[in-house]
Amino acid sequence: MPQRYFIENQNNIITGQDAHHIKKVMRMKTGDEIIVCYSGKCFLSILNLETEEVKYDIVQELIKHDQPEITLIQGLPKNPKSDIVIKYATIFGASKIILAGMHRSITKLDNEDNKIKRFQMIAKEAAELAHRFEVPTIEMKKSLDKIDLSLYDIVLLADENERSTTLEKALPKIQKEMKIALIIGPEGGISEAERISLLSKKVIPVTLGHYILPTEIASLYILTYLSVKNI
Repeated sequence: MPQRYFIENQNNIITGQDAHHIKKVMRMKTGDEIIVCYSGKCFLSILNLETEEVKYDIVQELIKHDQPEITLIQGLPKNPKSDIVIKYATIFGASKIILAGMHRSITKLDNEDNKIKRFQMIAKEAAELAHRFEVPTIEMKKSLDKIDLSLYDIVLLADENERSTTLEKALPKIQKEMKIALIIGPEGGISEAERISLLSKKVIPVTLGHYILPTEIASLYILTYLSVKNI
């Protein structure tokens, strides 16, 4: 499978770290195939390295399968667990990742611009690894109250107090045009005040089974379910 690269715009030239990776790490040659992605589209392309610049020619557009837009709202975990959340939520199909401060979050929001820049790089590398068509956007919010949950068709809350509502009951049918949000608490879960507030907004609490999952991987249970249901 050709190596995949996400670029800012289509000008038939690859620059920066991606160019270095092609020439110095992968040691590619003129005529080698790569996949170039931008603006939610991906193209099989052929490299042209006859000059110092890394150029490519598009061969054909790849087919993208429609799927629901899935936003992960992750309670801000202790470092370096945020890196794990970003990497694997990207690999498992999240369209957007929001790291939110919650009552039981130990880590506090600071130096947000630099962190988001680093998180976006982690997401880019993970999206290339997973052969996705786009890199999820990353945001940081100081609290759940700063997130407009009305933007979503359905909002699920992974709740250790819930015993009967499974993902199958909460999502009996998944439509490709749906916008779905998943809320995962930090270490220790959500507080009772947060639970009451979310339930008042018609958020659906769901069980993730008999065991308590670590916060940094809990979303993968739901993302895997949604991926399988969408096949």
